[in-house]
Amino acid sequence: MDANGVRLHYLDWNNSQAQTMLILHGLQDSARSWDTFASSMSELYHVIALDSRGHGDSEWLDSSKYTFHDYVSDVGELVGGLALTNIVLVGHSAGGRYTFVYAAEHPEVVDSLIVVDIDPDPVNPDTASMFERYNAEPDEWKSLDAVAERLRIRQPQSSEEMLQLQAEAMTRNSGSGKRTWKRDRAILGAYQRPDLWQEWSKITTSTLIVRGRQSNLLTHETAVKMREAIPNSRLAELEGGGHWFYQEFPGAFEATVRWFLESQS
Repeated sequence: MDANGVRLHYLDWNNSQAQTMLILHGLQDSARSWDTFASSMSELYHVIALDSRGHGDSEWLDSSKYTFHDYVSDVGELVGGLALTNIVLVGHSAGGRYTFVYAAEHPEVVDSLIVVDIDPDPVNPDTASMFERYNAEPDEWKSLDAVAERLRIRQPQSSEEMLQLQAEAMTRNSGSGKRTWKRDRAILGAYQRPDLWQEWSKITTSTLIVRGRQSNLLTHETAVKMREAIPNSRLAELEGGGHWFYQEFPGAFEATVRWFLESQS
């Protein structure tokens, strides 16, 4: 679809008669990062997963067009362009920040909000270490297996099948068996992490905060602070996995989301 002159790609699981669940991925990931969860949830929901600008099959742009505001605006463009209402909004990591700001600004559109392992803070030591690794690594990998091994470092509890699925989702074939990241490197230098506590405090939508207990990015203390800052919110801290819990333990993550959504009905 066209969003203010930017070509955005999204995946649609096409259960169009059901309530819409709109999902946003994190930095360097893609809409297909959610394939396992989305496929299962599509039994009950009209699931849509967006490739954020500069990611997946959405358009790559000048670095000046990768601002925080641009990403939040793209959520609104997709919602408006598809005439979505009463949506369940799910976001992981950077995508979680875009979704909760959109939900704060548009409570009339968002029925339920699920924020996965991200905080409103302007500075996060674990994010800084991630960027050091991202900036140091190459864009091209010798094989799909090499990408899977790279992903094993960030999500060590994921199954081999999940690692292979994510490796394929995050890269494209660049010839001779090699794989290239399916994202614009410019997004790393352009990434913005504003202080969002004020926006977070404005959320009135029923909200679930999900944290992997082994995550260093969203700490227990910050997650509790987030829950206490807004009404009608719940915190689920899930044992065994970290920042990418939804890929490490997809069954437990799905069960948690289903529990929350069923409690809202």
